[in-house]
Amino acid sequence: MRVKLAYILVILIWATTPLSIKLGGESLPPMAGLSLRILLAFFVGSLVCTLGGYAGLNIRQHWKIYAVASVGIFPNMALVYLAAQMISSGLIALLFGLSPFFFAILARFMLGDTSLRPRKLIAIALAVGGLVLIMYDSVAISQNGAMGIFLMLLSNLIFAVSSLWVKKLNMTLAVPPLEQALGAMAFSLPGMLLSWVFVFGVEPVVFTTVSLASLLYLALVASLIGFVGYYYILKHLAAETVSLITLITPVLAMLLGVLVADEVLSAQMVAGASLILLALASYQGYGSALLRIRGLR
Repeated sequence: MRVKLAYILVILIWATTPLSIKLGGESLPPMAGLSLRILLAFFVGSLVCTLGGYAGLNIRQHWKIYAVASVGIFPNMALVYLAAQMISSGLIALLFGLSPFFFAILARFMLGDTSLRPRKLIAIALAVGGLVLIMYDSVAISQNGAMGIFLMLLSNLIFAVSSLWVKKLNMTLAVPPLEQALGAMAFSLPGMLLSWVFVFGVEPVVFTTVSLASLLYLALVASLIGFVGYYYILKHLAAETVSLITLITPVLAMLLGVLVADEVLSAQMVAGASLILLALASYQGYGSALLRIRGLR
């Protein structure tokens, strides 16, 4: 039951995170928003550990898994924040939905997985076709849209490498999800803060009601609860089952973007998105995917 609840919670968080990043970015520079988000999440998470009597970080024994997991936060999340300045929140979620294909290709080399069969190769080809449709759409690639798409694809690659490596390390290490999340944050913060100051430059931080609400949600829910939930299900479920989350979240995220942020979906974007979602369903095997979602097998 706990695994099922965590699975549903991660789906809801992942579906709402792109829109929250987009809304918060209207007044906060990308690196400022990301750095403040992780700082606040780390502070609250550490406070929870202290007051709740949970074990803190064990850097001497678990530094490797902290370091590997931190790559999924920085530079990965920095790329997502930068992309949010260029493309819609729905498109961000859709492009992140391509991550199962990155998982499949990399799992062959990192975990010795040999399940990349012809059906899955055809699904990857379909997804590439959908991506091409989106990239040639004038709505999707207006201004710096092409760069935003590239940043999201690079983010997918980094996220897949980090997640699969964490999965591999969890086979031999017993690291609680909260400790793992806090360790990842701690190891990501130095590079994040240095980049904010020396690469992007410190700009005046101006909070609006929306950006403050976005920051609090991203720090306390998306980062703290979301990371703990993600590492929890990653530890208890197969990587392929976890990656099914990206089959559901793009649709929810695109609907939220249209309803809340008045984002525009052109016919070509819908066609490309449909092709990608069809590819994801085909890749996972539609029937078996539903069974895994219902039974979390």
